[in-house]
Amino acid sequence: MIKSKKAQQIFVSLMVSIMVLILVIILSSPLKQEIAKVTNGTYSSLLNSSNPSISTVHKAVVITIDLALFYFIGILIAASIAYVTGKRSLTSTITAIMVFIVVSVLISPLKTLIILARDSSHLDCAAATITVGQKLACIVTSIWLFYFVIACISAAATYFVVTKVIKK
Repeated sequence: MIKSKKAQQIFVSLMVSIMVLILVIILSSPLKQEIAKVTNGTYSSLLNSSNPSISTVHKAVVITIDLALFYFIGILIAASIAYVTGKRSLTSTITAIMVFIVVSVLISPLKTLIILARDSSHLDCAAATITVGQKLACIVTSIWLFYFVIACISAAATYFVVTKVIKK
């Protein structure tokens, strides 16, 4: 049984954040399906993203609808991060959202660089006749993105421990 009030508060905030994460996971699939229906012209031919003759305004609407899922998920996750760390002010929540967006934006170029490094003109990881050193380089290159994500999660966990658990 947890006797400390601070420990109970931390435990409840983690539970609330996990519930927000579960809500995001549950809502993301139907939202993605509806976005696909809207941008494929199911509801209106004016929002068909594959139609080259739609106006610039309709293209902007399609792009905005496509980005809605990313921002919906990002805002909910960042709000739960802000709740866990106890930073409930507007600037702290916006900072958490910006950190989430920066990490999400950095994953894409890293993924592209990993694919480029592993292709046939560089490391040639798909070839059967590569040396042990090349195989090791392929493995290290492949797990680089995983280590980046783990480093971001570790930094967030360290920040949480320093701000919430360890008293100053």
